[in-house]
Amino acid sequence: MTGTSDLALHGHLALESPTDLLGDESFLARVRERLVTSLDPQVLDPFSPVPDRTARIEAVIHAHLAEIFPRAVPDPGLVRRLSDELAGLGPLATLMADPHVTDVLVNGPTDIWVERRGRLEATPVRFRDVQHLAALMEKIAALVGRHLSLESPCVDARMADGSRANLVIAPVGGPCLSVRKHRRVRMALRREHTDTDGLDEAEAAPTDWVAAGGLSEAMASFLATAVRARLNLLIAGATGAGKTTLLASLLALTPLSERVIIIEDTTELAVPERGHTVRLQCVHGHRAVDYQDRTVSVADLVANALRMRPDRLVVGEIRSPREAYVCLEALNTGHAGSGTTIHANGAADALVRLETLVRREYRAVTIPELREPIARAFDLVLHVGRLAGGQRVVLEVAELAGITDAGTYDLRPVFTAERASGGVGVIFQASEAYEPGSAVQTKLRLHGVV
Repeated sequence: MTGTSDLALHGHLALESPTDLLGDESFLARVRERLVTSLDPQVLDPFSPVPDRTARIEAVIHAHLAEIFPRAVPDPGLVRRLSDELAGLGPLATLMADPHVTDVLVNGPTDIWVERRGRLEATPVRFRDVQHLAALMEKIAALVGRHLSLESPCVDARMADGSRANLVIAPVGGPCLSVRKHRRVRMALRREHTDTDGLDEAEAAPTDWVAAGGLSEAMASFLATAVRARLNLLIAGATGAGKTTLLASLLALTPLSERVIIIEDTTELAVPERGHTVRLQCVHGHRAVDYQDRTVSVADLVANALRMRPDRLVVGEIRSPREAYVCLEALNTGHAGSGTTIHANGAADALVRLETLVRREYRAVTIPELREPIARAFDLVLHVGRLAGGQRVVLEVAELAGITDAGTYDLRPVFTAERASGGVGVIFQASEAYEPGSAVQTKLRLHGVV
């Protein structure tokens, strides 16, 4: 009886001071054990998309507290903090729940930043100490079967919801934690194309590309025409620049009668589910880190998609040499109106990046041999960038009109963007010298656009 009385007294005092209770390892261990024995492991994964996950966890915690302190009413705030600590992401839970936050960046226990609406911001969020942060990082690594150690001081992990977590400890640096949240953003080219059905507040775009200053009206009209004429698109940009969002905006304009097969590592393209839209997603191995750990890869899915009678073939992103090679092969067998994205710093750089990726594994293929199929595969190359203030802008639209007599790409600027005077926003300019190449003219006539 004495032990029970002491526990109840200790618990009562702790309930009056939630911070003390959250730091009581013996108490936390008992609640953690109750959660483990009461719920499936998938529910306890803080990145799990299981419905009502939080409510189920809090119900177990509430029941546990009610048994220990039958005369007390557990504070809902305390229950939520215990849920975050034991089955969530601790102090980061509120940041991860913010629909406007895209990245959470932890430089140390008291130095935590987020990217919110495209801007980096310092936050008041804090861990208790280095050990508190390290424990969370170990938990994240364990969720994908990894372990942080001197031999493996860096871990890159794809989580259950598609978010990406990167963890770094000494001797490399840190402890540092970076989480890029998995979000599906739907954004129309311009207002008359807006369609946010099926997306919640966190996913629905607040505006369209033109209204947001990311495109001019003339650019939006040109790109809408390009989709109708079934031009093949390559969209380039850095991480977080808006490549996937722009590709989804363009795909939303495809006719309902066309069969579109979308291939992604993790579902990100926020395309309205209509017509003949078919989604294929990679299967990841237990470690679920990057494209090297996929048991069914993008390249595998592209090869399979060719047997599914696609009108348009869409690849979320080209990352690996095999993906680049297989995509080029697929686009050179037809499937007009297809598209993909790639990490690159401009239209010309995107083509060089493709060459580099393919030759990294297929060294027998020479640059001249590569340029012909690349030039045939894509009609337009777009470059998307993010300005200092967080605004996503289409910085460049160029037509890939073939290969010049000198063996270089015939890359013809259609639109460019220049920073406005004063450094606020951009000015879009159409190239007065632009003339469509023969391949683009043929597609425009074939699809009745001109």
